[in-house]
Amino acid sequence: MDTKTKQAETLKYLSLGLSYAFSYAYIWLFTMHSNSPVAITVFLTCLSLGAILWLEISIRRQHLLGHFTPNRFQRKETIFWEVILVLLSVSTLSGDMQALSLFFIHVVAIYMVLSGTGHLLSERTSCLLPADLVNGGIRLPFGNIFSRIPTIIGYFRGSDETVEVVLPDGTTVAGQKVKKPAGYSFGIFFVLVIIVGFFFAALDNLVSVDSHFGEAAIAFDRFLESLTFTEAFGRFILSIPVGAFLFGLFHGSVKKDISTEKALHEKLESSCPKLRFMPDKILTVVLLLFSTLYVIFFISQASYMFSAFAGVLPEEFTASEYAVSGFHELINVVLINFALLATIRVFGSHDSKILRNLSVVLMTESMLFATISASKIILYMSRFGYTYSRILGLWGTSVVFVGSILAIIYLAKKKQTFAPWMWYSSSSYVLTAFITWCFT
Repeated sequence: MDTKTKQAETLKYLSLGLSYAFSYAYIWLFTMHSNSPVAITVFLTCLSLGAILWLEISIRRQHLLGHFTPNRFQRKETIFWEVILVLLSVSTLSGDMQALSLFFIHVVAIYMVLSGTGHLLSERTSCLLPADLVNGGIRLPFGNIFSRIPTIIGYFRGSDETVEVVLPDGTTVAGQKVKKPAGYSFGIFFVLVIIVGFFFAALDNLVSVDSHFGEAAIAFDRFLESLTFTEAFGRFILSIPVGAFLFGLFHGSVKKDISTEKALHEKLESSCPKLRFMPDKILTVVLLLFSTLYVIFFISQASYMFSAFAGVLPEEFTASEYAVSGFHELINVVLINFALLATIRVFGSHDSKILRNLSVVLMTESMLFATISASKIILYMSRFGYTYSRILGLWGTSVVFVGSILAIIYLAKKKQTFAPWMWYSSSSYVLTAFITWCFT
């Protein structure tokens, strides 16, 4: 076994230990009795840092084994998601957005592992994100759900060592394997028990010398006494499936070759032209229908829809009624437009200039819908102040507005803009969470 392989084996067993410690701490987080948001945030941030450490260990293992080495862009993107994970954890100080932040933390953690270990279908953040999350949330972890068992057996069984054997004629032969003697694992355990005894003996003497050290030891002892065996054992039992899932994800990301994702991506690319069977004339009529419908709507509702820009309320509405009226519906229309654009891009021709121009018109109208929605929320906040739901609503409108702009850039310049949209969405959410915390 060469040096790199030995280092990779060491990192694998370190990853194994992390799976037990991390999963127990994860269960502890959701069963801890503290109601302090600061304590929960600190604990969650430490877990996020632990997940990043685990990922870096996995990336190093991949490099040592020669399975995958990220390029400069992939490395930068992984670091971005690592930073977002930590900021999301810190942002849970905003109690109002804590539940939503917890959901995003789990999604980002899985996506961060895929990005760092090269298991994204498109080698970077792309519109295949849902398929990537299925890969990271189901295929990799559940495909390696029992990986801890052979890893533990391999550790205690011990690997055979390669040594140089001296022959009677004085020559040496490399590569001869020597099996571990019987009782090798028991011997290690016995020596560790003796060392633990030495540790507690040294601790007892240090406590007798220094009173402050003794007080710290007593406080730690009381903490251990406060933990009932039943509660601790229950947490350990609950942590077993969590640890199996996490080890399956991290270990599977190292163990599984990225060729599966590459092959699937190539298959998707090769099958895409076969899906573009819709006639351009029919899709052109569809886009014209939608665009005309929106123009008629803008004209008929102009005085009502655009009054918020002037800070004027329609006579029949209060500020709260005006802000709520139609807000969700307008956002839904924008989301429908995104779905329509995706449908046209999948089933329609990419060479049609008319389809491309009409799609740009559709996204421009989506920007207008998002702007009107934002104006309603801003008018409401200017009169009644900031709340969690209002700021979150404003964040949602900004996400669809920026998405519309990036879609137009994609259509006009043929540049991949999905990744910047995800970067903006995650960064702006973190900023929104901190703003909510400040005003709360």
